[in-house]
Amino acid sequence: TLQTLHLASNSLSGTIPPALGKLSNLLTLNLYTNTLTGSIPPALATLSRLQTLDLRNNQLSSTIPVQLDSLSDTLQTLYLGGNTISGCVSRGLWSSGIISDLQTIGTSGLSPCAMPPTAVPTATHTPPPTPTVTPRPPPRPPSTGGGGGGGGSSPRPTCTNGTVVPNPSANADLVRDCVLLLTNKASLEGSITTAMRLNWSENSSIDTWEGVTIGGTPQRVIKLELDSSGKTLAGSIPSTLSQLVGLQTLNLSNNQLSGRIPVGLRALASLQVLDFSNNRLSGSMPTDLGSIATLQTLHLANNSLTGSIPTTLVDLSALRSLSLAGNRFSGCIPNALARVAQNDLSAIELSFCDPVTPTATPPATATPTAPVGEDLFLPLVRK
Repeated sequence: TLQTLHLASNSLSGTIPPALGKLSNLLTLNLYTNTLTGSIPPALATLSRLQTLDLRNNQLSSTIPVQLDSLSDTLQTLYLGGNTISGCVSRGLWSSGIISDLQTIGTSGLSPCAMPPTAVPTATHTPPPTPTVTPRPPPRPPSTGGGGGGGGSSPRPTCTNGTVVPNPSANADLVRDCVLLLTNKASLEGSITTAMRLNWSENSSIDTWEGVTIGGTPQRVIKLELDSSGKTLAGSIPSTLSQLVGLQTLNLSNNQLSGRIPVGLRALASLQVLDFSNNRLSGSMPTDLGSIATLQTLHLANNSLTGSIPTTLVDLSALRSLSLAGNRFSGCIPNALARVAQNDLSAIELSFCDPVTPTATPPATATPTAPVGEDLFLPLVRK
């Protein structure tokens, strides 16, 4: 019955056990940031319900097993960066666009396999086209309006022309942020008219881009606020936004974004505001949201989120504002969330997981403000 296996950021070594393929109900497998070696077991292809597979930052080598193509209909996110993967990517995985970090896998030669994995190779087998340019998955082409030029498909943006990022050699981190935003522009926009598209382009300075704020030393993108840009985004939230590690504010509220909240946002170690409210998001809340220690505002209200409210949210000690109403949560509300100063928990038609107890009050050593302070909590204890 296991659905989530999270063993990331340890010192695990050796190979990935093929026996993990027997966890038939697994939805999430996180093994990132270890020292795992060897190849990716083809046995993982038997995980027919798997939605997230994160193998980043290990020492894996060899190729991506063609058997994983069978997961292309259910898998939503596949992280492989920080390894040494070679060869080609099966047509199903490539065209689905679920490999979220193709450009950081540690090889410059990944491309779609010339033949579908189920086809029988023949003498007419042809090599991948244009090997000097890393192809992009068809559903997620960059829509930048600048940079590169040439052939039939748009090349990957570089952000090193000196226009979009000033002095790019001295602002390598900002160049990476620029490339990531341009690469995911089309995914965020979705099917909207040309006139409504974001003004992000290699032909204009990044500090003039809608919703983008630059800051810090060295400079990074510190705010992405697309809630009042005058454009209604109709795409999905790219999981690679977790690579904007300088973000302090991520506000995509009041749009028509659909799909799931991506796993991996815990990598945003400086994030203070996360607001995805008033969209069309579905699925469950990722449990790793409870690992963003700096988070002060978490607003996910008025979506179509399901499942339980993660108990990991109680670990957000800096949280001051919580808005979750207007979803389809089940189960109960973690009791400790009542401590958040501004919350809309009373608007959620769920009960608390256990009675409110004096543990939610100030420590006993604090000076009481009134002699009846203890009595105020006694009825709650009796309940």
